[in-house]
Amino acid sequence: MLHHCRLDNFSEHQAEHRLVAADLDAGMRLLRTSLRNRDAQGAYEVAEALLDIWTERELAHAQAEELWLYETLPILKTLRRDHDLMATWVNETRELLDREGRVSPPALMRLEALETLLHTHHDHEMQYLHSYCSQETAGTFPIPQCDSPL
Repeated sequence: MLHHCRLDNFSEHQAEHRLVAADLDAGMRLLRTSLRNRDAQGAYEVAEALLDIWTERELAHAQAEELWLYETLPILKTLRRDHDLMATWVNETRELLDREGRVSPPALMRLEALETLLHTHHDHEMQYLHSYCSQETAGTFPIPQCDSPL
């Protein structure tokens, strides 16, 4: 899948973060509702959809950031650990769902941890980028435009 990366523009990058966060937050609300209503099958399907969003959108975006943005702005490299944790927790959650066939407490705990990490990570990254943009012009970063095969 091609991940079109408009990582060089602060506003567009921020919008991409907001969109994926909104989708994941909505999914988590739906997951909690399904669990509260004791809809195990519905909760399982929502959890699978959440993991797909994590894999196809957030982790793909993280890979593009590391390839293009983090190499250009070294201060961001400290956030790579977040990406590693995200990938690990997504994989662990998928393994739990596959093994248990339901959203178990450990699977829910990882999904909730991912939700918290996502918001903290996005906040820190945007703070770094905003600080950088304040020093530069037009809210852009000095990286090439790309279509990265991620």
